[in-house]
Amino acid sequence: MKHNNELDQLKERHRGFWEMAEVDLPLTSIGTYKPLQPRQPFSLADGSQTQEGMVISPELVDAQRLVGGGRGPADVIGGDFIRGTAPYDLCWNEAISGCPILWRSGHVWSDSFWNDITDLESLRPTAQNLWLNKLLEITRLLVEQSKGNYPVGQPLLRGPIDIAAAALGDEELCWLMVDDPEGLRQVLEVCTDLFIIVSEAWRAASPAFQDGYCLYGIWAPGTAVRTQCDNAALMSPNYYQNFLVPCDERICTHFDYPLMHTHSCFIQIVADALLGIEKLRAIQVSLDYPSGPSVEILLPTFEKINKEKPLIITGGLTKKELDLLLNRLSPRGLCLQVGVHN
Repeated sequence: MKHNNELDQLKERHRGFWEMAEVDLPLTSIGTYKPLQPRQPFSLADGSQTQEGMVISPELVDAQRLVGGGRGPADVIGGDFIRGTAPYDLCWNEAISGCPILWRSGHVWSDSFWNDITDLESLRPTAQNLWLNKLLEITRLLVEQSKGNYPVGQPLLRGPIDIAAAALGDEELCWLMVDDPEGLRQVLEVCTDLFIIVSEAWRAASPAFQDGYCLYGIWAPGTAVRTQCDNAALMSPNYYQNFLVPCDERICTHFDYPLMHTHSCFIQIVADALLGIEKLRAIQVSLDYPSGPSVEILLPTFEKINKEKPLIITGGLTKKELDLLLNRLSPRGLCLQVGVHN
């Protein structure tokens, strides 16, 4: 494989990231901030393209068309990170749970559909689930294309609270927290089952790369998973501790290197709870520019995480905020994948 020695050295740096080894510099990628752009419509099985408001069914998704004839990255090494590919984001776990999937404003979205929380088994995927089988078909095609030369990364699978909110709707989820907490716990338990089932099925379809797996371009020397809790923005710290920590702990027992994706708009709600999960190996925080709190406000939370677990910071910030992070945070277990804006 090209750059074997360089790749081995990079893997050792990544191993040190997970182990919070003493280093002089963090893992770093600094570019120019670019806001999220709409995606181009993609071709469907019948030869048409996605259109505004269209409901996308698994039968309409042609795996070969979606994957195309791409050759993957020109070079597997990109600075401090490992480049690869991943399945196109089709709101996989929301779709697998039963949510309608739509094309709106240049992106794929899910709609809520579930109004009977007594029918918990309807959320649990079977081997015949069409969306799950489509995900695995696409993954196998990407693996075949890669020929082991670069990693095939995990698709965006959200997390238990996000799957529940997608199926129920945000408002119904909030009412359940107050009116039927035990019912919500049962819903979250099944959503956790779904997340684990899909994650393990995907892992079985995607072989390890260099005896490990990659998350955010960071190689981990074992099985790895990225979960998230975006809808924790609807919760208080106590609610997160009571409802979500048991879900997170279950997910963490299934993988060697579990990582939690969060956002700056709610990291202060969940930080203490996440730091208390022994088997959670790292926390990623996406900076919500321009509506989120400033780095100055977030700094005490970042410092707290930085002392206890590996921390990945992504998103947009100013040069002054970047300098603040570099000056105040330890490079041990730190990764900065950021874009600078004015």
